Amino acid sequence: MKKLIATAALLMMVSANLSAQNADPQHRGQGYLFLGVGSGTDLPSFEHVGGGGEVLLFRGLGVGGELGAMGRPGEGVGVFSIDASYHFLHVRGRPKLVPFVEGGYTRTFGNKGFTLSENLFNFGGGIHYWVFNRVGLRLEFRDYVAHEHFFVGVTDQYWGLRVGLALR
Repeated sequence: MKKLIATAALLMMVSANLSAQNADPQHRGQGYLFLGVGSGTDLPSFEHVGGGGEVLLFRGLGVGGELGAMGRPGEGVGVFSIDASYHFLHVRGRPKLVPFVEGGYTRTFGNKGFTLSENLFNFGGGIHYWVFNRVGLRLEFRDYVAHEHFFVGVTDQYWGLRVGLALR
């Protein structure tokens, strides 16, 4: 009888421990849609629209890509980027406000108002504000700088502020 009571008590303690674990899984991926405005070397103002996604690989470190269009209405180019990112997830639990930084490679394509195709690197940062568990607001600053001209002292640069919807 003592063995049965001890076994039942042990099982209850183990099951209580298991149920105390976080039932909410860690989200490893997220997608986003954005709208933005900006300025550049040869373009005093432009709009930027697009979307992307990223996968968090290890402790806030992630990789992702995005596709969009940048320019003035009726005269813009397509923009494709591949980025590495770091999300500051050091707070225990599920933080509502998550800052991030990112940077990577960008390629423009098309021929209306910009160069036909140009290699750029990008960097920036922002915050995710998770309004709900899977839906958030994304605020971001992004800067694009031309590779080809950077090392000879001439830099084509396009910067912008973006606001978007994030989903995980």
